[in-house]
Amino acid sequence: MKVKVLFYSLYERFWHWLQAAAVIVLLVTGFEISYASYFSVSGFKTAVNLHNLAGLILLVNAFLALFYNLASGLIQRYFPDMNDIFTLGFKHARYYMLGIFKGQSHPFDKTPEKRLLPLQKITYFVVLNLLLPIMILTGGLKYSAEFYPELLEAFGGLSVLGPIHRFGGWLFAAFLFLHIYMITTGHSLFANLISMVTGYDTVEAPGKEETSS
Repeated sequence: MKVKVLFYSLYERFWHWLQAAAVIVLLVTGFEISYASYFSVSGFKTAVNLHNLAGLILLVNAFLALFYNLASGLIQRYFPDMNDIFTLGFKHARYYMLGIFKGQSHPFDKTPEKRLLPLQKITYFVVLNLLLPIMILTGGLKYSAEFYPELLEAFGGLSVLGPIHRFGGWLFAAFLFLHIYMITTGHSLFANLISMVTGYDTVEAPGKEETSS
């Protein structure tokens, strides 16, 4: 028997969609800024302004999320252990590479207390602790060029920071496409998407044997 349970609070859903919108705007405007001669949506100047605004929103939202997770103690869910990285991580990866296409059941149960599965823990840990800080640092230094050019030059100038920032943007784009794919791998095609809109998802009722889907 399956029951509906709350997985995501109102704040978590608001944070997620605001961050998603900021990332999409950053990717589109970043692509326009970097490849203006091939791609144009809003014009170079508007793209720069939107890019800076979206970057500020993402930065503030990230710090609010850090405070929220530290204050609530939920920060622990984002730290993978050795079992997540190796034993469970390989099992999870094997499922997404082979098992899901053979109709096998998901190897892990998702619960409100354990919402991040092994590969998700590893991915979010890398994105939040490595990729995001690099993008914030390089983006902030590029923005400072107009006001403190000597600071930008101290870190190698645009010839160094520009390619690093663009490469990070491509990695974010890859993460976004992977994230969209993962959305479709719930117990139904749109189950994960719906749960991030409503906050609720269905799980097996306690004490009941799980039925294969």
